[in-house]
Amino acid sequence: MTRGGEAFQEFGARVGTVALLALIAGIVLGWSPLIPVAVALAGGLYGAELAISEAPLDAAAAGVAAALLLCTELAYWSGEERTRWLGDAGDGLRRAAVVALLGVGAFLVAAILLALVDAVRARGLAVDLLGAVAAVTILATVLAASRGRRPTDGA
Repeated sequence: MTRGGEAFQEFGARVGTVALLALIAGIVLGWSPLIPVAVALAGGLYGAELAISEAPLDAAAAGVAAALLLCTELAYWSGEERTRWLGDAGDGLRRAAVVALLGVGAFLVAAILLALVDAVRARGLAVDLLGAVAAVTILATVLAASRGRRPTDGA
């Protein structure tokens, strides 16, 4: 939030606080639908910062994308640990490795996409509309994934 002006920094601090509280409530109280809300707020805040300051995309964007994915995965994992389920020996380590690989994969994909976007540098309404459709698709995917992770009450 250092790129925006003073008014944006104040607004960003408030939105960041709401995102943090939503994440904490989602984890502590077990309200899993709050987790994607928190991630969307944090990601939207970063995107708004880039848009307001008209800063070019940099390598930090790939890091932010990977961090948001890791935050979401770890928050859902902590929610799954609330259930009394005994897995096989080493399940925790395998899951940690998968989450770490997801983070690395997200960083690499985001970095490749940023390099591709930097190489193309296309402008125009069609590209803006395509970007908006992609953003809506990603948000819908996150929401659908969050609904699919609800625990069942079956014994």
